[in-house]
Amino acid sequence: MAAIVLLSIAIPVGIKLSGCGRTEYLRVSGTLSMAPVLRAAADEFNSEEHVYDGTCVLAQADETAPHRIMTELAGGAMNGASSVRPDVWVPESSAWVELTRVSETGAQNIETSPRSLAGSPVVLAAPQGAEGLPDPKKAGWDLVLPGGRKPDRPLVMVDPNRGVDGMTAMHAVRRELGTGDEADEKMTDFVRDVQLDTAFGEIDPAGVYPLGGSQEQAALTVLPEQAVAAYNSRSPEEPLEALYPEEGTVLLDYPFVTTGDDPRMRAAAGDLYAILQGGAYRERLRELGFRDPDGTAAGALADLPGIDPDGPETHDGLTGDALLASLDDWNRLSMPSRTVVLADVSAAMAEDLDGAGPSRLEVTRDAAQLGLSLFPDETDMGLWLISDSFGGDGRQDAQDLGRLDEAVGEGGATRREELREVAEDIEVAGGGSRLYDNILDAYEEVGSDYDEDKINSVIVLTAGEDGGSSDISHQELVAELQDRFDPERPVTMFIIAFGAQSAEEELSEIAGATSGTLSVTDDPGEIGDIFLSSISRRLCVPDCGG
Repeated sequence: MAAIVLLSIAIPVGIKLSGCGRTEYLRVSGTLSMAPVLRAAADEFNSEEHVYDGTCVLAQADETAPHRIMTELAGGAMNGASSVRPDVWVPESSAWVELTRVSETGAQNIETSPRSLAGSPVVLAAPQGAEGLPDPKKAGWDLVLPGGRKPDRPLVMVDPNRGVDGMTAMHAVRRELGTGDEADEKMTDFVRDVQLDTAFGEIDPAGVYPLGGSQEQAALTVLPEQAVAAYNSRSPEEPLEALYPEEGTVLLDYPFVTTGDDPRMRAAAGDLYAILQGGAYRERLRELGFRDPDGTAAGALADLPGIDPDGPETHDGLTGDALLASLDDWNRLSMPSRTVVLADVSAAMAEDLDGAGPSRLEVTRDAAQLGLSLFPDETDMGLWLISDSFGGDGRQDAQDLGRLDEAVGEGGATRREELREVAEDIEVAGGGSRLYDNILDAYEEVGSDYDEDKINSVIVLTAGEDGGSSDISHQELVAELQDRFDPERPVTMFIIAFGAQSAEEELSEIAGATSGTLSVTDDPGEIGDIFLSSISRRLCVPDCGG
């Protein structure tokens, strides 16, 4: 078998090969795992001194994140000329090709049926012998759910916007959970659980599993089988075990994608592809942990520990609407929030929930603190205490709208810390709530400076009674909200009413006018589930039913 010789040719910008009137560069971008082979092929290509229609072409290979390439090819670049856009693109999956072709520009830029260079199924992985995990061939995607693994065993996966292994996990979870409100709440729980341990690029197992780490708390990781194989090929003290989901998984196909319409570059790309089809390169891919394009584990890969040569069942379900839905679920649920919270401190909040305590206000305190803990630092949040006892607009602006991690108090206290202190000390102010007036004002506050990169909402914690304390009526408020609600820029109302509600129908109409929700409770233990349900509402806005 011929060996691959790494020529490592340094190509100064503007160099011209002898006899060439002009020199152009074939830019090749691939994944980090594929880069060594692409660089070697580029070196061999350059050594052959290719000329096309009087133009010398030299190949330059690098690794660039696939989401950046997709953005460029789909027309997302700010300028016409880009330092990112390649002539040949080798992402980890044809899913990126499909996403690129969603835009008209992307559909024009890249070929429709690229050829596969290698294969690697998306698997789950953990250290061999890790406790509490099933046999590698009897694993299921339910392992990634919060209730499917030990509470102290985190799940690590790549952000679905950055890697198809992350998209695969989201698709598998949705298939596992199904659809409907209960499924959406469980999906919300999953995203919130995994979000903090999400990677923003290809996962290096050496960074996830440091030497001497506790196996009991070792992470469960979603990643390509190739990454497990490459890690184990270095003979680590604690090899990883690839766990193959019984329900099936996605086979990453590492497509060789040509872009643009320059016939010289397309011809050069064809010659580069021919080089990559040589036996030495195919063997090198196997040594790096890749399967053949048809999923066969050949050569060195078949003999590695932690790898099942037979591999898992694979499917092509991650395409079309399912592909877009996997990204939409993640993006809606992981997107930061921008919200004004209205906390009712009117006289009605002093009443007991069920006649025996706690009071509505005491539950509101707990709800405010719990809700605060559920929102990440990127959240913009403000707090209004509402009662006509404050005079004027019937509210006290306890904290203006801004990021939770922003320093706003004495000694550098953050907005989160200031809000927590306010929540702990909330007291009944008395009087009426001015509920309707303040709901409309809060809606205007959020909508007037709408942030397209966040979920914009108003959260209301209330006894549910306006009692004529507002200048506007219930009917006028609903009409105003219906008129102002813009499906393209939705501001959604989430109302949590404590105790029995004589005005439940009115509150439901107010929330419904913005594709929001009303939750009525007299059980403090339900507050966490209510917040989770409200967050899951993001999956249907602006087209939620009643």
